[in-house]
Amino acid sequence: MDKKKEYLIGDVSRIVGLSRDALRFYEKKGIIHAKKKENGYRYFSDEDIYRLMCIVYRRKMNDSLEEIKDFVKDDMPVAHMWQHLERRIGEEEEEICRRRQTIARLKLSIHDMENIEAYEGKCVLKELPAAYILDTCEDLYDSLRQWFSMSSEVSGLDMAYFYNVFSMRNGMLENEGTQLLIYKGLEPFINSGFDLSACLSTEPLPCVYRVEASKDLLPDAAAAETMADWASSQGFVPTGVFYSNNMTSFLGEDTNIYYLELYMPVIPAGKQK
Repeated sequence: MDKKKEYLIGDVSRIVGLSRDALRFYEKKGIIHAKKKENGYRYFSDEDIYRLMCIVYRRKMNDSLEEIKDFVKDDMPVAHMWQHLERRIGEEEEEICRRRQTIARLKLSIHDMENIEAYEGKCVLKELPAAYILDTCEDLYDSLRQWFSMSSEVSGLDMAYFYNVFSMRNGMLENEGTQLLIYKGLEPFINSGFDLSACLSTEPLPCVYRVEASKDLLPDAAAAETMADWASSQGFVPTGVFYSNNMTSFLGEDTNIYYLELYMPVIPAGKQK
């Protein structure tokens, strides 16, 4: 019969790719057990190497040390292991969903940075974004409260943008409420239990578009006047509606900078009713 091999902690560390500290930690937690020679040296057996292989694999499945301690018990029933694996799959799928949502948020922010870079201080023609209207609130601060409420109940709705709606009368902007919008294309990142198709959608209106840096969350009439003058120079007439979206903010100790993207729906001159 072959003599069983004995491995010192340095040998085990090299074989399994774990540090000596990690091995001592597992031993302290009672997950592995070293034996002692007569000379006092501690050693591990081939069975311990196999046991460590199982433990390392469980760690790669993101099992906790407490779960691994349960796993290495001799009396764990198959049914319990089955339930554990199904639960872990559910947890990992939820984590994947959270990671995908995080990536979606990052991509939205990159898109905002691209718009700032390309359109700050400039007027161009651009369509109003295709989006679902989650709710229309009385004003920006009412919509903020609604945003907190909805996003705490439905994962992913925190990606909504606040579109402040104004009417333009006599060179003045009058607040007509705030729409919470989720851009179309984000459907895979919203909790599947929420039916976006039941929401109204924005219309693809041609608009004068502009990005402005502001110390205020809401735009002033001067911005609308600048855009109306540009529209006239291009042969368009404003419809009397104006949208402002604070797409990103840089928060300082004393002063905040808000990057507002502004949409002014227009029609060709001569086609107004």
